[in-house]
Amino acid sequence: MNTLDEARKLKSWMVKLRRDFHMYPEPSFEEVRTSKVIAEELKNMEIDVAAVGKTGVIGLLKGKNQGKVIALRADIDGLSVIEKTGLSYSSKNPGYMHACGHDTHITKLLGAAKILSHFKNELCGSVKFIFQPAEELGAGAAYMIEHGVLENPKVDMIVGMHTFGLIEIGKVVVQEGFLMASIDTWHLTIEGKSCHGSSPWQGIDAMPCALSVMKGFETIVTRFNDARNPVVINIGTVNAGERFNVVPGKVEITGSNRTFSEYSREMIPKWMKKMIDNVCDTYGCKAQFGYEMGCGPTVNEIVSTEFVKKSVVGVIGEENIIQIPPIMGSEDFASYLKKVPGTFLILGGGNKEKGYMYSQHSNYFTIDEDCLSVGASVYAQIACDFLKN
Repeated sequence: MNTLDEARKLKSWMVKLRRDFHMYPEPSFEEVRTSKVIAEELKNMEIDVAAVGKTGVIGLLKGKNQGKVIALRADIDGLSVIEKTGLSYSSKNPGYMHACGHDTHITKLLGAAKILSHFKNELCGSVKFIFQPAEELGAGAAYMIEHGVLENPKVDMIVGMHTFGLIEIGKVVVQEGFLMASIDTWHLTIEGKSCHGSSPWQGIDAMPCALSVMKGFETIVTRFNDARNPVVINIGTVNAGERFNVVPGKVEITGSNRTFSEYSREMIPKWMKKMIDNVCDTYGCKAQFGYEMGCGPTVNEIVSTEFVKKSVVGVIGEENIIQIPPIMGSEDFASYLKKVPGTFLILGGGNKEKGYMYSQHSNYFTIDEDCLSVGASVYAQIACDFLKN
């Protein structure tokens, strides 16, 4: 079977489907319309459908015998981003946009499901299609795992794929080992004592304390952490003050941290806490520090990655398989890889000639829809090769 030819036959259907998803992005764990459409499409293919919680969806395509089980996963949530693409099918949900390509992920996986449903009698085993909510929160994969997505039947290998707007269409990243970093989030409240802006000595200004703490976080990256293990400490929001003539008595800060190193990941909150306590003591402030561990780094298993590479080469050729430096962005697909052998691919969706070269989460994020056929065929080919014996 030439899966790329089969996928190209579905292009108009996939484009229409993708644009529909693009128009109606939904928040994490609130993807009600999206999951409803997914379930309807799977049922039309005569694929068994099961709901997972409020918005998770599993499709199970059974081959001619029980055999092995391969899982293919797509994330389905949108982002709280205001779309500025000007496309005719721009978001109709104010304040939300499919700015990370999840609309293409859903469509590629549904395309693969449609292809495979036509050839199910040739499959020795089953394909489990996982449509997962809340990837943008880093919580959806763990939620699906807790609800048994990898069991009944037990998954032997799992594959995921992400569309990247800055990688040229027709290219696919297939590489073993560390691909994406971990992500953990934190919030910090620094409390001083507000007073009139004309008499700052009558209070305790929380602002200079907060600035010193934030500057200290830079030292953690450059002096505490081993420079051979990259770390990112990102300060995302800073909120302080009530009026122009009042000394701020409280500063609230939130952020996120990323790394590939388990040691650095364990030590960062300890280093941060020490920095916060020492600086606050100097300025006479108090602090409340909360830290939440998210998903770990995405590490592609060697054997699965080598197997998948052969399938991808069969679809697009060796010359279109590329390697990239590990990405400091994160993916909760990492949670599946801790439980089951598998690999995570990156699909090129950019096109310089068409002017489609946008980074993820951009208000202008746009992809070349020809990538849908490539993604669907890659998914289908991997499943066929895994289940052909």
